[in-house]
Amino acid sequence: MDLDSVYARNDRVVSRKIIDELILVPIRQSVAEMETLYTLNEVGARVYDLIDGKRPAREIVEAIVTEFDVAFETAESDVREFISQLLQIESIREIAS
Repeated sequence: MDLDSVYARNDRVVSRKIIDELILVPIRQSVAEMETLYTLNEVGARVYDLIDGKRPAREIVEAIVTEFDVAFETAESDVREFISQLLQIESIREIAS
Protein backbone atom coordinates (compact mmCIF):
# COMPACT_ATOMS: atom_id res chain seq x y z
CA MET A 1 0.00 0.00 0.00
CA ASP A 2 1.27 3.41 -1.01
CA LEU A 3 0.56 6.22 1.47
CA ASP A 4 -0.45 8.41 -1.48
CA SER A 5 -3.22 5.97 -2.45
CA VAL A 6 -6.81 7.06 -2.01
CA TYR A 7 -9.52 4.62 -1.00
CA ALA A 8 -13.31 4.75 -1.11
CA ARG A 9 -15.87 2.69 0.74
CA ASN A 10 -17.77 0.03 -1.16
CA ASP A 11 -21.44 0.92 -1.62
CA ARG A 12 -22.29 -2.75 -1.11
CA VAL A 13 -21.26 -2.61 2.55
CA VAL A 14 -23.51 -1.08 5.18
CA SER A 15 -22.07 0.21 8.44
CA ARG A 16 -23.84 0.69 11.75
CA LYS A 17 -22.43 2.09 14.98
CA ILE A 18 -23.42 0.18 18.10
CA ILE A 19 -22.04 1.59 21.34
CA ASP A 20 -18.25 1.86 20.77
CA GLU A 21 -18.05 -0.49 17.80
CA LEU A 22 -18.77 -0.14 14.12
CA ILE A 23 -20.37 -3.13 12.41
CA LEU A 24 -19.78 -3.69 8.68
CA VAL A 25 -22.39 -5.77 6.86
CA PRO A 26 -21.67 -6.77 3.26
CA ILE A 27 -24.77 -6.75 1.05
CA ARG A 28 -24.34 -9.63 -1.37
CA GLN A 29 -26.44 -11.92 -3.50
CA SER A 30 -25.69 -15.11 -1.57
CA VAL A 31 -27.53 -15.68 1.70
CA ALA A 32 -24.42 -17.31 3.16
CA GLU A 33 -22.39 -14.16 2.49
CA MET A 34 -25.06 -11.97 4.11
CA GLU A 35 -24.37 -13.64 7.43
CA THR A 36 -20.84 -12.24 7.53
CA LEU A 37 -20.38 -9.30 9.90
CA TYR A 38 -17.20 -7.39 10.68
CA THR A 39 -16.79 -5.58 13.98
CA LEU A 40 -14.39 -2.63 14.18
CA ASN A 41 -13.02 -1.21 17.40
CA GLU A 42 -12.72 2.55 18.01
CA VAL A 43 -9.50 2.97 16.01
CA GLY A 44 -10.68 0.76 13.15
CA ALA A 45 -13.98 2.64 13.04
CA ARG A 46 -12.12 5.94 12.86
CA VAL A 47 -9.91 4.72 10.01
CA TYR A 48 -12.98 3.45 8.16
CA ASP A 49 -14.69 6.81 8.73
CA LEU A 50 -11.67 8.66 7.33
CA ILE A 51 -11.76 6.61 4.13
CA ASP A 52 -13.79 9.02 2.03
CA GLY A 53 -12.53 8.68 -1.54
CA LYS A 54 -10.66 11.98 -1.29
CA ARG A 55 -8.11 11.64 1.49
CA PRO A 56 -4.82 9.80 0.82
CA ALA A 57 -3.76 7.09 3.27
CA ARG A 58 -0.99 9.38 4.59
CA GLU A 59 -3.62 11.82 5.90
CA ILE A 60 -5.44 8.94 7.57
CA VAL A 61 -2.24 7.89 9.32
CA GLU A 62 -1.58 11.48 10.41
CA ALA A 63 -5.11 11.76 11.82
CA ILE A 64 -4.66 8.55 13.80
CA VAL A 65 -1.32 9.79 15.17
CA THR A 66 -2.96 13.01 16.34
CA GLU A 67 -6.22 11.59 17.66
CA PHE A 68 -4.83 8.51 19.42
CA ASP A 69 -1.40 9.83 20.48
CA VAL A 70 0.54 7.03 18.80
CA ALA A 71 3.90 7.07 17.00
CA PHE A 72 3.74 7.64 13.23
CA GLU A 73 5.51 4.33 12.49
CA THR A 74 3.04 2.37 14.63
CA ALA A 75 0.03 4.11 13.10
CA GLU A 76 1.40 3.62 9.59
CA SER A 77 1.96 -0.09 10.11
CA ASP A 78 -1.48 -0.57 11.67
CA VAL A 79 -3.30 1.47 9.00
CA ARG A 80 -1.48 -0.39 6.21
CA GLU A 81 -2.51 -3.74 7.67
CA PHE A 82 -6.08 -2.63 8.31
CA ILE A 83 -6.53 -1.20 4.81
CA SER A 84 -5.17 -4.45 3.41
CA GLN A 85 -7.81 -6.36 5.40
CA LEU A 86 -10.57 -4.01 4.25
CA LEU A 87 -9.48 -4.52 0.64
CA GLN A 88 -9.49 -8.29 1.14
CA ILE A 89 -13.09 -8.31 2.36
CA GLU A 90 -14.01 -5.83 -0.40
CA SER A 91 -15.37 -3.19 1.96
CA ILE A 92 -13.17 -0.55 0.29
CA ARG A 93 -11.49 -0.06 -3.07
CA GLU A 94 -8.47 1.89 -4.25
CA ILE A 95 -9.38 4.78 -6.52
CA ALA A 96 -6.00 6.51 -7.09
CA SER A 97 -2.30 6.10 -6.50
